[in-house]
Amino acid sequence: MKTYEERCADVTAKITKLKKRKRNRQIAIFSGCLCLVAALVLVLFWPLDTGAPNVSRYADSSYYSLIQRINEATYVKPRYKNNFEKLTEQFVRYDFSGGAMGPPVMNAPAEDALNGSAGGTYVEVTDNQVAGVIEADIVKRSDRYIFHLYGKELRIYSIAGENSKLVTNFALEDSEETVWYDAPEMYLSQDCRTVYVIRSGSWKTAERVNAFVSVLALDVSDVTAVKTKEQVFMTGNYLSSRMVGNDLLLMGQYQIRQGVDFSDESTFLPMVGTRDQMQPVAAEDIYAPEELTTTRYTVVCKLDGENLAVKDSAAFLSYSQELYVSAETIYATRTYTEQTDTGSRTMTHITALGYAAEGLEHKGSIAIAGTVKNQYSLDEFEGVLRVVTSTTETITGSDGDNAWGKTKRNVNLTCIDLQTMEVLAQVEAFAPEGETAESVRFDGDKAYVCTAEVITLKDPVYFFDLSDLGNITWKDTGTIDGYSSSLVNFRDGYLLGIGYNGNRDLKIEIYDQVTDGVESVCAYERGAIFSEEYKSYLIDRENGLIGLAVRDYSEKDYRYVLLMFDGYGLRQLAEVPICVERPQDVRAVLIDGWLYILAKDFNLQKVW
Repeated sequence: MKTYEERCADVTAKITKLKKRKRNRQIAIFSGCLCLVAALVLVLFWPLDTGAPNVSRYADSSYYSLIQRINEATYVKPRYKNNFEKLTEQFVRYDFSGGAMGPPVMNAPAEDALNGSAGGTYVEVTDNQVAGVIEADIVKRSDRYIFHLYGKELRIYSIAGENSKLVTNFALEDSEETVWYDAPEMYLSQDCRTVYVIRSGSWKTAERVNAFVSVLALDVSDVTAVKTKEQVFMTGNYLSSRMVGNDLLLMGQYQIRQGVDFSDESTFLPMVGTRDQMQPVAAEDIYAPEELTTTRYTVVCKLDGENLAVKDSAAFLSYSQELYVSAETIYATRTYTEQTDTGSRTMTHITALGYAAEGLEHKGSIAIAGTVKNQYSLDEFEGVLRVVTSTTETITGSDGDNAWGKTKRNVNLTCIDLQTMEVLAQVEAFAPEGETAESVRFDGDKAYVCTAEVITLKDPVYFFDLSDLGNITWKDTGTIDGYSSSLVNFRDGYLLGIGYNGNRDLKIEIYDQVTDGVESVCAYERGAIFSEEYKSYLIDRENGLIGLAVRDYSEKDYRYVLLMFDGYGLRQLAEVPICVERPQDVRAVLIDGWLYILAKDFNLQKVW
């Protein structure tokens, strides 16, 4: 039997052993916690890979170089550098109102008096910018019928004076999976037997919404029995179009969105063709600048008017602005910002695409300072492209105390040799500081430019003599109140300006082209709302007529006003109440003294 001392020693040993085990267990737990904390720190704070995804698996694709550039341009680097920032970012972005914060929504943004036979002779009613290059409109006509496109209807009216009437109201096809946008346009073939309807729309699928442009050919050889012929599609949104001879030039814009699947060409390439046989633009027909400023294409498709077969297609990546079409060339533009030693300035890159041959041919490009307002700011004449641009330069630093953040605006006229795509001549900053180009009109070797500082509503009209590009002469022909949004050649050497006076009211003004420039002859002014869309105006140079829809500020309804310039002043010939929601949706045609007004309703007015 152990002694008391031995038993105490055994107890002390057991206690010591138990404490040691406990201490070892605590050390193990603490060490484990340290390891977990270290691992958590590594997981949370280890730098994430923020580079664009690897696309080397597409190296065999003919679009590989394009895929690489699009991959870099569409990849959005995360705002966080590690998982900790990512988690806290998600917590901060949580919508405490009860809903999840989803990704941003991307907007894509009518008794046949003539036995039913169409045929007849084509009569142009659209005031086209270039002779022989027909522009789309919502009204076209032959010598026997007027074709009016209103919303989802094609209305056909007989031309028979007071006996004129609606012959056919043809509803354009629709479907549950298709959403059509407004503002359709159309063409009438030269033999007056086919109407081409151009519309923007979108297809709804389980995966996504696909925007597209549709060209629908309608057989109107029998106007009492309109039939669908062919239809072709181009992905994207509608920009513009032209018809030259029997060829239809279709121009659109295709936006590449985030989340591109490079195994699916339709997610990053514009497609053209029938609904069940869409084909991408060929890799060799896609042009891109060295630096991509947007992921939008301008797409050009050349169609055969006989059967809408695709003759050729081309695309310009990072292009999205104005288009000008001459007799043989399409000019696509894009705007970007260029950094300078003192700040930045706006630039326009212009690329030429020839279409006169069977296919489309890239003919070169050039960058010039400023931005173009619309197609009328460009003009091709005798191998020279003339361009009027509004320039903007921002100065972010200077020795002068007042130069920081200063913005300078002015107007340039640039002449480009189309053989070399180099500048031949240029007139820079010819307007007062702060003004921009509001309307431009070229007339052979002459040019007229209306500039304005819209805030002050003062409108200088500049006259340019471009007959000798080595010695361009120009002058300010005087300042008037307001500014012209449209400036056009009119009868007997006069110019017509449509725009605003100093009170922001409608002003229609006639200018006389005198030896030294232009001077105002007369003006029609009215406190009314009107359309700035040039196609909505009736311009009859032979008879000196101007027609447009207006709504007086104090009235609810629109009226169609027809004016005549008699060489001395503007005289009102007619004012007809009309039913329409927007003034740009109204068209009118004068035939044998009868004014046919096409709006929501049909109106007929005897003028003389």
